[in-house]
Amino acid sequence: MLYLNEEFRKLFLGSDPYKVLAELKGNVYRQVKTRKTFQFEYNGKSYFAKLHTGVGWLEIFKNLIQFKRPVLGARNEWVALNLLKKIPINTMTVVAYGEQGWNPAKLKSFIITEDLAQTITLEDYCLDWLKSNPSVFVRRVLIRRVAIIASLLHSNGICHRDLYLCHFLLHKKEGDLPKLSLIDLHRALIRSKLPTRWILKDIAGLYYSAMNIGLSRRDLLYFIRQYSILNKEFTFRGNKTFWMLVEVKALKMYKKLGPAR
Repeated sequence: MLYLNEEFRKLFLGSDPYKVLAELKGNVYRQVKTRKTFQFEYNGKSYFAKLHTGVGWLEIFKNLIQFKRPVLGARNEWVALNLLKKIPINTMTVVAYGEQGWNPAKLKSFIITEDLAQTITLEDYCLDWLKSNPSVFVRRVLIRRVAIIASLLHSNGICHRDLYLCHFLLHKKEGDLPKLSLIDLHRALIRSKLPTRWILKDIAGLYYSAMNIGLSRRDLLYFIRQYSILNKEFTFRGNKTFWMLVEVKALKMYKKLGPAR
């Protein structure tokens, strides 16, 4: 499988895309044994690339034993990003994607997306909210945007699996109404109907990441109201047990991991 937009057809013309990407110079953001994420420039534009080199049978078996679906490469993110565009949820634009091989333990794959420049993560944006609380309008608009994105994800059968404030990007030049984009979907889980346990995981992770930004009880209830517009089975009055479990799970994460930032 190989998808290239017009610009990257020129870059990879007559070459092995994997070799070209491996030799590209750029700013490495994350590098582990089987995956490398880096930013580079091409034709005056900024891009992000993720290279996957195969997770190995040990990792596959470890996930299967734990009843988890192993992430084998870039395909997960490729499928998720295309689905987000259709929903629609603002996210990264894919300019190139490739997958090579048949052995699941040794799959080679890559994905390249346009750099979402002039943005700041919500984690960074909300960092000083305890000291300098924003206006109710700004706080409510952002809470509503986050709630709608989460609700759209789950009502369309997508669990992000890493739904934290650091994966919401706030665009700096969007006038009075802020624009948010969702990133980092390489572990996303997609089902025709999402089981409640996966929704719980996402919402608890989101709440955990927002615990230290000074949200009031009214803010939290406002999030629940906005989230349950699309997911009516999760209203606070109709499903208090779910929201109690969200708080319990988030507090466990906080106790185990400490503050998100």
